[in-house]
Amino acid sequence: MTKIWVIINNMKPLNYILPLVVLILVSCSDNQNYPMNKIDSSEAATFNLKTLDNKSLSLSEFQGSYVLVNFWATWCKPCVREIPSLNNLYKKFKSQNFEIIAINVGQNAEVVNNFINSTSPIDFKILLDENIDLVSWKVEAIPTTFLVDDKGTIIYKVEGEKHWDSPEFISFISSFLN
Repeated sequence: MTKIWVIINNMKPLNYILPLVVLILVSCSDNQNYPMNKIDSSEAATFNLKTLDNKSLSLSEFQGSYVLVNFWATWCKPCVREIPSLNNLYKKFKSQNFEIIAINVGQNAEVVNNFINSTSPIDFKILLDENIDLVSWKVEAIPTTFLVDDKGTIIYKVEGEKHWDSPEFISFISSFLN
């Protein structure tokens, strides 16, 4: 430790002022820590899937709203654990052009309905991707969640279990709706 202080004391002022200025500039940049990862793509998000009551639903029906699209399965413990916080987030913002759509991956309607009937009420929409057809979404793990903007473009993505009703996520979603 004393060697470090000797080195610092023997440094010329310019040798440590320049790195300090760079550090200050970088810390003042617009590089913010968001709870989701920004997606740099102008590709429109699409799907046309069945609901639990066998009706077709397309993402384009939600044009004009921000949509949180969550890929999940009933056997996935992290997916199941985050459902109550997703439901709380939905209740908080449902009147503000905000939707949550949970897309079940690889399971049929009977399995998903049995799960839903045995759990707390879920207020947001649940769709089925029984054959895992949505490869264009590039889901590599579940749960994976995307934020789609009001024009239908994926703008953020995050993998893993999250506390969607945390102040961090509430503030993040709110920043788009206000």
